[in-house]
Amino acid sequence: MRYLSTTKDFKLRLSPIGDMELKCYVDADWARDKTDRKSTTGFVFKLGNSVIAWSSRKQSVVALSSAEAEYVAASNACRGLLWLRLLLNDLGILISGPVLVFEDNQACIKMVDSDRLGARTKHIDVCHHHLRYLRAQKIIMLYYCPSSEMLADILTKPLSKDSFLRFTTLLGLERC
Repeated sequence: MRYLSTTKDFKLRLSPIGDMELKCYVDADWARDKTDRKSTTGFVFKLGNSVIAWSSRKQSVVALSSAEAEYVAASNACRGLLWLRLLLNDLGILISGPVLVFEDNQACIKMVDSDRLGARTKHIDVCHHHLRYLRAQKIIMLYYCPSSEMLADILTKPLSKDSFLRFTTLLGLERC
């Protein structure tokens, strides 16, 4: 509610400046819900300097670690990414090369880069392992992004006022 009351007079600024590169910022807040311990997924898609899509929702599974929560979040974001690439293609905006996916959890990135399942990751549902396929097919490239620069952070948890204002500015939100 605080978010809604604080941003009711904000607008999303679209910028004509910048390349037409598609980027994704993905984050998860592990076990945020005290009732069922499910994590929250948040992701933001930018085309050039403009935010064009975003999502924030509770995960459907209970993650056993923050790395797993981030892995599930990245999987959900990449499913959205595939749809968004098709939509942009239909609109005549061709996305060539891999889409940059920014993630703030290094263990998650290592899980995607690994070709084998370890004792701690073999329980993760098969539906989330398509991340490895997308990386192998060069559809995505996963990069580390520090939490202090993670645009999707604003979609997963309450932030301090300073962080909140900084992220709204980075997302292109400004007062009307």
